[in-house]
Amino acid sequence: MELHQAKFWDKAGHSKVHCQLCRFRCVIADGRRGRCGVRENRGGILYSLVYGQTIAENVDPIEKKPLYHFHPGSSS
Repeated sequence: MELHQAKFWDKAGHSKVHCQLCRFRCVIADGRRGRCGVRENRGGILYSLVYGQTIAENVDPIEKKPLYHFHPGSSS
């Protein structure tokens, strides 16, 4: 797994970082993860542990979508 530096964070001093991605606004110590568990402070830099990974994948019948001119029974 290749790590990517996260976005939406600031340094908080003493190797801590202040994550600003969600409403919890975690202050994360070095070597620890935020409340979400997917962003980790490594040496005063916040990294995303899930960068480039699929979050959700679904196959739905075309009849559920507000689409026109598609074949009934096909997937979107």
